[in-house]
Amino acid sequence: MHQLTRRHVIATLTSSTVLLCPAILNAQTTTLELDDWADIPDDTPIGQSQTISVDAGTSEIEISALKPGEVAVIARPTTDEKYTATGMIQYIAVHHRTEDQITAADDRDGTIQDPAYFVVNLLCTHKGKAIGITGNPEAPFACTDRGSRHSSVYNVSGFGVSGASEDEYLSIPDYTLSVGDSVVLTLT
Repeated sequence: MHQLTRRHVIATLTSSTVLLCPAILNAQTTTLELDDWADIPDDTPIGQSQTISVDAGTSEIEISALKPGEVAVIARPTTDEKYTATGMIQYIAVHHRTEDQITAADDRDGTIQDPAYFVVNLLCTHKGKAIGITGNPEAPFACTDRGSRHSSVYNVSGFGVSGASEDEYLSIPDYTLSVGDSVVLTLT
């Protein structure tokens, strides 16, 4: 079993947000000049060097260290062709939502197993580019392709609130979540 450690946490989504790394994504400022987004790769999510890498197939990851408001990313190889734009790597975000975020989120027709933990594929519904973590608690996910016909931004439920994927949901990976003495995410 893989275990999440503090170094795997790539973002803390709080109201006084400090963005993650030099390749800054910020969903609040979608009117920035395109040059400001020039160094952001669109085949990997922001914080890729801090991901938990697992093998293809079923994997168990203990995520007990993830505090409310924090996000971690898991990467695993895939043969699914919808991940061509990310180099055949499936990136999955695990967001331990705060009480406010749980209240603001919907249950996406029962696909979320525990409202405190939001598990989502970091793959834009528009063109399959990688999704980055913005640091904005109200819109924590945004497409790394910031071109004028892209720039999708997703809310705490993975619902597209602006850009090319407006009114679409990010996809949910096949998973189970065991919450007890420890919290274990099993990707199938």
